[in-house]
Amino acid sequence: MLGRKSLLSLVIIALLAGFPSGISAKEREPELLMPLGPWQLDMGEHRCRLARLFGSDEEKTIFMLDQWGPSSSAQWAVAGPQVRDIKKTGRATFEFGPGGDGEEFRYTGATLDNYGAVIGGTTTVAATPEVEEGAEERDWNTDPREIPALDAEAADSIDRLAIDQRGSTSFALRLGSLQKPIQALNLCIENLVESWGFDVEEQRAVAIPPKITNLDVVANRIMREYPAEALRKGAQADFHLRVNVGDDGRIEDCTLLNQTLAKDFDMKRHPCTVFQSHAKIEPALTISGNPVRSFYTTRIVYRMNGNAP
Repeated sequence: MLGRKSLLSLVIIALLAGFPSGISAKEREPELLMPLGPWQLDMGEHRCRLARLFGSDEEKTIFMLDQWGPSSSAQWAVAGPQVRDIKKTGRATFEFGPGGDGEEFRYTGATLDNYGAVIGGTTTVAATPEVEEGAEERDWNTDPREIPALDAEAADSIDRLAIDQRGSTSFALRLGSLQKPIQALNLCIENLVESWGFDVEEQRAVAIPPKITNLDVVANRIMREYPAEALRKGAQADFHLRVNVGDDGRIEDCTLLNQTLAKDFDMKRHPCTVFQSHAKIEPALTISGNPVRSFYTTRIVYRMNGNAP
C-alpha cells in the first residue's frame, strides 16, 4: 500500500512571487484576433478581474487577468473557439509580447461558462528584470515592501498574447498597450485591500510582512488533511488563501478562495482550520520596528504526483 505522501504532492506558492521565463511562442505566424470592445474591470469581494473580448460576434474569445490580492503576478486565462484545437496531450507556450513574460504550460481540458475550453497560468505580463550577479539583497528596513503590484510602466510595450502548440494551433490576441488597464487593476487591488479593513498607506509602510515561521509543518498538515475519498479518486484542487494577521501575530480571519475545485473535494477538511490551529506567525513590522496589522496571502495547489503545475 502506498503512503499518502507518495500519492499526493502539495505545492504552496506565495502570491508575492513572480515566475520569469523566456520561452518563445513564435514558431509560426499566428491567427490574430482583434478586440471586440473595451476593457472591463470587475472588483469582487475577494478578487479583481481585468477582461476583454476578442474575435467576432459569432465566435467570441475572452481574455482575463485575475488577482486575489496584492502581487507582482496574476492568473491569466483565455477561453474560446481557438482553445478547442489545443491538444490535451501536448505542451503549449504562451508569450506576452514583444519581449514580455512567457513559458510552457499544459492544457488540462477545463471549461469556462459559455466560452468552452479554457487555458491559463501565472504571469508577470512584462518580463521580470534579471538580478545582476553579486547584487546586494534588499534591505527591508530602508526599502519597505510597498504593496506588490504588476509593473504597469513595463507593460506599456506589451500589445499581444500569443498561444502556440507545435503541430496543433497558433493564435494571438491583439491586446493593445496594457499600461492603463494594469494601472486600473493595481488601483482595484488597493481598493480591495481597503475593503479587507486595512489602511493602504499603513500597508505601504510595512518593512517586513507577516511570516509563517513553521510553514513546513503547516504544509505537511494540510497535505495529511486531504480527504481520503478525493485522494482515492485522484481529485485535485486549487485555492487562494488570505490570512489577516493582528499586530500580536494572531490570526484574525482566514479566507479560502476557490479558483478551481475538483469534484469530490470535501470542504470539511479546511486549510484555514490548519492555519488557525497550527501556524506560528510573526506579525508585520514597520520601518521603525513596530508590529502592525497586515495580511498573508498564498496559493494552495493539490496535485497528484506527476501532475504538478
